[in-house]
This record gives sequence, structure tokens and C-alpha cells, in this order.
Amino acid sequence: MAPPPDLIDDAIAEILLRLPPDDPACLVRASLVCKAWHGLVSDPAFLRRYRAFHGAPPMMGFLHNTYDEAPCARFVASAGTSASPFSAPAFGHLNWWVVECRHGRVLLQSFDWPAPTRLLVWDPITGVQQQVPMLGYPYSYHAAAVLCAADGCDHLNCHGGPFSVVVIGSYDEENLRWASVYSSETGIWTTSSSIQLEAYIEERPSLLAGDALYFNVHQGQRILKYDLVGRGLQVITAPGMDEGMESIVVPAEDGGLGLAGVKDGNLCLWSCQAGPHGIAEWVQGRVVNLRTLLPNLEPSGYLDVIGFEEGTSTIFIRTDAGVFGLMPSGQVKKVGETAYYAIAPYIFMELDDLLFFLLYAFMANLMHVPNPMILQRADCYHHEDAVIHPSWYDTIDFSRR
Repeated sequence: MAPPPDLIDDAIAEILLRLPPDDPACLVRASLVCKAWHGLVSDPAFLRRYRAFHGAPPMMGFLHNTYDEAPCARFVASAGTSASPFSAPAFGHLNWWVVECRHGRVLLQSFDWPAPTRLLVWDPITGVQQQVPMLGYPYSYHAAAVLCAADGCDHLNCHGGPFSVVVIGSYDEENLRWASVYSSETGIWTTSSSIQLEAYIEERPSLLAGDALYFNVHQGQRILKYDLVGRGLQVITAPGMDEGMESIVVPAEDGGLGLAGVKDGNLCLWSCQAGPHGIAEWVQGRVVNLRTLLPNLEPSGYLDVIGFEEGTSTIFIRTDAGVFGLMPSGQVKKVGETAYYAIAPYIFMELDDLLFFLLYAFMANLMHVPNPMILQRADCYHHEDAVIHPSWYDTIDFSRR
């Protein structure tokens, strides 16, 4: 006797639930098996279970800065990700560099020297670009960060919501640094605090840990903390590092402030923890031998920490064999072929949007629509040459897939 259909559907759902989130093409292929599987995979209830089961959303790739006639930002799909909605970077403007990515947004800065630095927030999925208004006084730009400003947001669906931009700058006094916060809700800048800092802030993504942002200062020798609640600045001294070892802020395994650097082929990890009297102190953690862990390394090849992924505590290492992600579990995954100074991982926040986009791209490919791009999320997807409606799914001949 054949098992009841509901039991078959439950078993299929449990299997599909375990498809890897870092390769969303697996879900697309599953949805194209038959109408029943398509209905299952595209069901919002299934997608919510999928997100809950796998935890942090997948990293679809990363942005980095390069020079192509002028400074520009480029997107690189993660190696091993067989399908990406960013087959070509959608930003496409010269004289802009990526600062960082967070909560589904990309923060970019202009390079129109000697004009003042301008900032722009870009949503790669919707293509929306929002210029951040200039501050009303002259200043020197040093660092910036972007983050979601919606109360109680789980950051799984931040598109179109309010955001904040934090800028660290200075006036004529070279060593006086100040923080100013822009709100997209009010359209107003608010200057909160200042601090003396006789060192440069590195052009690397900041770390958001708890209610604070952390910026790298002078090769990781110090850290600049901005308290998002108290709106204050604080300089933190990094732990005593060996001479010649550069480090960057990274998420600690508990989600707090951490530090990572490479010395003699070893990745050295530190975490900032509350001491016995409530005073924060640095605690040395794991030391990982990268030359035995990472494949195909030259004996004298370079090793550097160039980025991290918030939410998973994954650390990215550049080598002469490419870029590798080291997870807290000890697993290693290659994510890029070329070495970069710094990378800004892009986390796809909305799995359902990703699935529908890939289905759209697949159907557009069947119709020979060039360079499909999503223009809006609605009952149908529009393209300048065609309109793709979900009901067109019925026209696919599954026997030939």
C-alpha cells in the first residue's frame, strides 16, 4: 500500500530542509522538479523553517575595491556558489569604493578628490541607491559604518527600512576624532562625541558586536569603539602582539569583540571578556596552524586576515592560493580565487527573494532575455523586454529538465 501523500510531502520537506544555504541553486533545482516541489519550496512557511534550521543567512559573495580606469567596487560571487543574483555588479559607477556591507546594504564612499567625501547606501537586490546628505561643515573623513535602524528587526527582511550611518571624522585639529550619526528616518546628522586619537583608522569594515561598533586603528594595535547607546567614543588597547603581526577586529566565538592576526603561519585569536572585577580584559584563544589546514599553500607564501562574517564568526584569510573562510568549527571553504587587501562579505538577508529571483533568472534565460535584473518585488517581475509571471511556470516542460 502506498504511503499517504501527506507523509511523502513531510519526508520531502525534511530532505529539502537540509539543502545547503550557501548554494541556493540547490533550492532552485528542487523547485523545478515538479509542481508539487515548486509549491513546497516557495511556501513562506517552508522558507521560514529553512532560515530557522540553518541559522545565519548565506554569504553570496563579497565586495572589494580595485582600480579600473578609476577607483571602483567589484562584486565576487563565492567560489562554490553555482548561482548568484550578482552575475555582474549592478553598481557600475567609477570613483566609488565599498566601505562595508551590513543588514543587506552596501555603504560606498566617493573618490572625487579634492571634493569632500560623499557616502551612498546601495541595496544590491532592489538596485536602490540612496545618497547620504553631506554634513553641513568641512571635515576630514576617516571611517564609516551602516546598520539597520528598525526597532526589533531580526535583519531577515531589512530592504526599504530605516538605516543609520555612523561617520568618524575630524576638523582642523588633526588628532581630534568625532562621531556623527545620520538617520534615514529624520534625514538629520547628529554629532555625539569626540576623542583624541594620534593614529590612523584603517580602511576596513567595522565590527558590530552588541551595542557597539569597532574600528581598526593602526594595524590593529588599537581599536576605536563607538557606543551606539551611550553615543560615546573609546580607544581600546589591543593585546600585546608579536612584532610585525598585523591584526584586525573580528567577531569572537561568543559574538563579542575579538581580534585575529597571523604570525609564522599561525592564526592567533583573542577575545575581549569581562574580568573578575568587571573590567574587560583580553584572553588568548585558539592558535590555528594555517599551513597544515589550508590546501595548496606555498611554503613561503603570504597569509593575512582580510575580513570576517558577522553572525557566524567566520574569518577570511588571503593566501597565494586564493581566499579561504575559516569557520569556528574548524571547517575551511574557499570563497575566492584572488587575494585582496580587505573584503566586505555580502549576506543575502531574504531567502525567499533570492529563490524567486533565481527562478525569474532561469525563466528569463529560457526566453533569451539578456541580463535579467529584478526591478521590484510584486506578483510579477518586470523587465524592459518582458514580463515574467509566476504562472508561466506551467509552461515549463519538466520532462526535458
